[in-house]
Amino acid sequence: MSHYYTSTFKITLIFPLLFVLGGCLGTKEIQSEVYITALGIDYSNDKYHLYFQAFGFTNVAGSDPSIASEPAPIVVGHGEGETIQGAIDDIEKNSVNPLYYGHIQTFFISKNVLDGHLDEFFDFFSRDYYLRYNTLAYGFEDDIKEIMNVHGLFYKPPILTFPYDPNEQLFFNSFISTSTVQDMIKRYYEPVGSIMVPSIKISEDYWMEDNKSKNILKISGAYFLSQQNLNGWLNEEELSGLDWFNKDFNKMKLSIKDKSVSMFIDNIDYHIEIEGNKIPKYIINLEIKASIRENPKNIEKEAIENDIKNIILSQFQSTFNKGLDINSDIFNFSEKAYRFKSQSWTIDEFNSITDNSIQKFNINVFIKDEGAKK
Repeated sequence: MSHYYTSTFKITLIFPLLFVLGGCLGTKEIQSEVYITALGIDYSNDKYHLYFQAFGFTNVAGSDPSIASEPAPIVVGHGEGETIQGAIDDIEKNSVNPLYYGHIQTFFISKNVLDGHLDEFFDFFSRDYYLRYNTLAYGFEDDIKEIMNVHGLFYKPPILTFPYDPNEQLFFNSFISTSTVQDMIKRYYEPVGSIMVPSIKISEDYWMEDNKSKNILKISGAYFLSQQNLNGWLNEEELSGLDWFNKDFNKMKLSIKDKSVSMFIDNIDYHIEIEGNKIPKYIINLEIKASIRENPKNIEKEAIENDIKNIILSQFQSTFNKGLDINSDIFNFSEKAYRFKSQSWTIDEFNSITDNSIQKFNINVFIKDEGAKK
């Protein structure tokens, strides 16, 4: 009798284990899938063109992908269709391995899509549960295939380069806050303000690798949209005034070249007051804290503070006017007025940004560290 119960107990334990193991039979091995890390989207000749940047785990398994003795292979796929989903179907039908979209970190969006086709892009985005709203977004006008085929320095794969993880690369050079798909969607249907989409390009002017010019990707400027329309593009230099309104910056560098003064901007703080009768007017209050790194001519602190004020005013005015040239409220002053005084003006009045909209610009500069003097 005892033997009978023991056998029954063993059988009872085995059957659940068989079901558990059976549930794993359909699971794909990690090396059998193609992991898409970036999508490039373009529109031309009445068709959507999707470019898929991908990598597999076969070449990185058991190793540190940040260190390589030779360039990691870059795989770029291309599909086209009358719709975005049609372009995806096109590439999936011609893929050797199943595609996995859960690792997409970056979208490259062409000027052609920004100009009149973002509705379709947002509709596609909202229906694909693999895509995340915090995915970084960049605009482009150059050949997307070339952009997607740029390795990082030291043979690093693209996934370890600037467009995927910009925080380190922008540590000392952040004139633009990075933009996500969520940022774009949040402002796309707003009646005031503008959307800024950083643009990216290939540059070969700064680095050499193996004694050859090395291509890198860098921010070239930004596209601006408002009320579902593309207004235009401004280059990096034209957007220098945005430096002083980016609270997410990290220790910005500043030089006063004619005086050989070099410094860090340690802290930026600002608030905007809204006034006006017929249209909104703005009073800007900006506070800057800085540290001098180099001052070989022993320039007085007060003179340096005054120079900083002049640089800020010049850069701001230039960027503000460039925005007016493309009918864009680059600094989104109208958005602040609309949020806090929505009953005070009409939509047209909120959007009436002119060169007289800035009533006053108060700048206070404090140098907290004068650095080593010669």
